[in-house]
Amino acid sequence: MLPESASVPAYSSVKTLLNGLFDYAGLFPPASLPLEDAIKEYMAHRGHPDAWMLGPFVVPVGLLDNFASLLAPCELDSPIAVDILLSAGRNEERFLPDLSSELAICARFRDTYEHIIAVEAFEFKFPSQAFHSVNEVVAQFSALGFDQQALYGEMIRDASFSSNLPIYFMTLAQTSGQIMGKIRCGGMAETDFPTTAELAEYIYTATKLAYPFKATAGLHHPIRFYNAQQSVRMHGFINVLFASTLARVHALLPDEIERILEDENPNSFVFSPAGIQWQQLKATNTQFIEQRRLLTRSIGSCSFDEPRADLTELGWLTHEE
Repeated sequence: MLPESASVPAYSSVKTLLNGLFDYAGLFPPASLPLEDAIKEYMAHRGHPDAWMLGPFVVPVGLLDNFASLLAPCELDSPIAVDILLSAGRNEERFLPDLSSELAICARFRDTYEHIIAVEAFEFKFPSQAFHSVNEVVAQFSALGFDQQALYGEMIRDASFSSNLPIYFMTLAQTSGQIMGKIRCGGMAETDFPTTAELAEYIYTATKLAYPFKATAGLHHPIRFYNAQQSVRMHGFINVLFASTLARVHALLPDEIERILEDENPNSFVFSPAGIQWQQLKATNTQFIEQRRLLTRSIGSCSFDEPRADLTELGWLTHEE
């Protein structure tokens, strides 16, 4: 059980890592909270001194009206930030028409509830090779006034995943950063977890092009570990963030990135007043701040408590008396 007092980062580099890092995904597995319970939990987190680590509430487009009706009675000092998860993307032929329909729903939602809700981001999945339609996608968002929100477009992880990564990121780059990358790092099935080689290739390509991305799912623990309940090794968000930063600073190759992702020893990951370090690889605070801003924007986590509890146990967070 976490104390009610504020968490204190051991070093400024820890604060850089955690600042606005955790997009709240309590509706999704393994937490899978009912909407009303997830809202209550998010509101409690929002009022906690650790809210500086908290990102927007991730909500599927199909739950927007229910979300607003449950939120309406709450006393708010400012609108709730939301990240809307779109469902368009299951069919390549229907992708753009379905996206248009869902964005129309989102626009009505925004216009009706702008006094209590602020749309900060959208997430969606490109079906197959549909990431080539990025310009049409951007045009649809812009046409409805969604040109200031963060957009995260996920590529399907199939047999051609690694070979398609360069063209995926170069195609996204045509939008000048309007559509950023997204990768799922876990789920309920073993096949939902990318291998460390796949994740390393993703990070390598993103960092080589200095292209921002969001990592989500299966990242509510800091260090990679074996989850006996799911019989799978889960990626750690510290591994991912260190790997992304150090890959960019030191121009690491995929096999070097993979070694950072595979490391299950917390003592390998060092925070200090000067920055961060893994083995002989270092990044200064300035470099770390820059890479957080440019590259790894946020992670989705179904829990806000578990990451903070783990970080406290590891000594990277302490608590005021």
